[in-house]
Amino acid sequence: MRISALTVFASAVALAATPAIAAPAAKPAAKPAATAAAAAPAQAQVQDAMLYLKVLISGLQSDKVEQPVKSALVGCLYDNSLGKITDSMDKIIAANPGKIHRDNPSELLSVMAQMCGYKPTGAPGAAAKPGTTGR
Repeated sequence: MRISALTVFASAVALAATPAIAAPAAKPAAKPAATAAAAAPAQAQVQDAMLYLKVLISGLQSDKVEQPVKSALVGCLYDNSLGKITDSMDKIIAANPGKIHRDNPSELLSVMAQMCGYKPTGAPGAAAKPGTTGR
């Protein structure tokens, strides 16, 4: 089998025109200080997200948490990213210094449930359950 010069030339042109095969462009070196500064808040956010996810999962698995709370948590997780939930929780905690503690999972679960739309019965603004008003 003979390969013609035209076939070799066409193959060379095709390879040279293919961006995936062409030599990658040189990337500018990342600035270590900027990278380290950006990594610190990102690492803190990841740690907070892991904590909130752990609290959420523990709440869903607990026999002590009522079903309406669990439904609110699942709905919140379904409708929002973990990043959005983390940002909202962080804002609530920052707005209430000394009232909500990250080292108290019960407080975090309560805040998360309320943030996700759960309103406990008997709370101001909570509607009465149908069929509970009575005789």
